[in-house]
Amino acid sequence: MMLRVPDTLTADRAENYAVSIRLWPGGLSFAGHVPSEKESFFFTETAFDRVKPYPQALKDVFFEHAFFSYPYRHVHVVCANRTYTLVPEPVFVEERKEELMSFVFSLSEHKILHEPLTALGAEIVYALPEEVYAFCSRSLIRPQFIHAVAPTLLRWRKQNLPCIRKQLYVSVHENSMDAACYDKGTLLFLNSFDIDGVTDILYYILYIWKHIGIDQAEGQLLLSAAPPLYRELKEMLQKYVNHVAPAEPPRIPTGTVGTETAIPPDIISLFE
Repeated sequence: MMLRVPDTLTADRAENYAVSIRLWPGGLSFAGHVPSEKESFFFTETAFDRVKPYPQALKDVFFEHAFFSYPYRHVHVVCANRTYTLVPEPVFVEERKEELMSFVFSLSEHKILHEPLTALGAEIVYALPEEVYAFCSRSLIRPQFIHAVAPTLLRWRKQNLPCIRKQLYVSVHENSMDAACYDKGTLLFLNSFDIDGVTDILYYILYIWKHIGIDQAEGQLLLSAAPPLYRELKEMLQKYVNHVAPAEPPRIPTGTVGTETAIPPDIISLFE
């Protein structure tokens, strides 16, 4: 599948654009806009050939599309994987991040990256295959690497700050889900899970609810999922959780957007 971008995105105008390249396990998403032009936002994505190793599939897509080599104003490389952990700032030591990730995950030939989440008093430490990191670093101009969970966590915290209840935020994707619990802006829990159907989603939500000790009458579950799935989950969950509501989504930028798939919330957050 070819990536489609606006005709106005040319090498001559690229310096006006801020763009994001989202690397997810099955493919790549590309989004961008001109910050001073409200109608300039675009989003497009493609799935990779699963027969090829991910690094080779990534290279093939880059070589097929000249716009990846344009001199953009700003480039985010968003890593959407589960290979991450959150470390409190007081105990984070940059020189030991490789040792930390080796303890948490079984990794080899990965680049260990980290990103400060000052509002949460923590660092998110994550891994990207070394070959993918090296290719992006040499193919893009001054790319900034971030983890997909980071902008979502900060948006959820901002929404929770004025709330007097504990809130569990859950974002359901195609084969995974992210969950985080806050109490007046303080992060109490964070994890991402692989899922295979509604049963897995229900199990993880109710397990977290019990593990954190959220009061059934006072706590609130804020759920982000495709509309049919949201309705199904809400009907089932209301037997156990009194307050189930849709998570407030980030504001979708105006302009030209992809129509074949939903835009990931973390990407929208970057362009709000």
